[in-house]
Amino acid sequence: MSDVISDIFPGACLCGTVSFEIGPPYLWFAHCHCSMCRKQHGSLFGTGLGVEREHFRWRTGEADVVHYSATAAFERPFCRRCGSTVPGVSHLPDVLLVPAGLLEGGFAMKPRVHIFAASKSPLCAITDALPQFPAYPPGVDLPVTEISRPPSRRGVVAGSCLCGQVGYEINDTPRRVVHCHCSLCRRSRGSPYATTLFTRAERFRWTRGSDLIRTYRLPPPRTYETDFCTRCGSLTPTVSPEVGLAFIPAGSIDTPLRALPGVHIHVASKAPWHEITDASPQFDEMPPPDRFGEFFL
Repeated sequence: MSDVISDIFPGACLCGTVSFEIGPPYLWFAHCHCSMCRKQHGSLFGTGLGVEREHFRWRTGEADVVHYSATAAFERPFCRRCGSTVPGVSHLPDVLLVPAGLLEGGFAMKPRVHIFAASKSPLCAITDALPQFPAYPPGVDLPVTEISRPPSRRGVVAGSCLCGQVGYEINDTPRRVVHCHCSLCRRSRGSPYATTLFTRAERFRWTRGSDLIRTYRLPPPRTYETDFCTRCGSLTPTVSPEVGLAFIPAGSIDTPLRALPGVHIHVASKAPWHEITDASPQFDEMPPPDRFGEFFL
């Protein structure tokens, strides 16, 4: 393989340990709503590109990639330091699946399709005009595997990681969702944006696997923190006693929730390839302090 890629676009995980370069052509650019992608990314859906191996190059950190596979079709690897989902092998031996949220610079090619739309989260409304397929698109003959969910319990919201080793419960019903488009959330999730639900810390409890969770914090003066399962890399809730809140990645939730009102923040930093097409309020950065309670509690 040549060391030079034409039309190079770089990408990196949240901590920057794992970095890479990609180049066209791209075999697909799709939003995937399957339950496994939601768990893996901690988001309402995952977004990935199909990149030929000859147009992909690791720059740094290949040895820091943890290789995890939930099924035989796709690998779901992650950075062992920060938990970010990173490029991995696809169902095609010569094609890698690259999480679009990791891409830096002016990558502006647009996604082409929604797949597994029949499995989408009830928190997600597809409001754009892209084609939708209930599962894989035509021409992809792979078995469909969905995650089994535990029975719902009245008044309790339950969630877990992709491998199922980490679980939690909330004795609360979240009322809002926050979609953050900052570059840190994109790199942490590998998705267009992070969707987070909030609850009081005292209403949250781990039911299993808290010893498997690793925390990554950006060096000061930044205060960004992310928590993930060290076995499968899934984003897990972050509990902050200092502010009295638990921050819940939407993709980790098992309990079916009704659609909730939302807000988009840090829109000035959003990925150039992503378009916001819903009617939720938008703020270039954070909402003004006098509106925090309106959107975050």
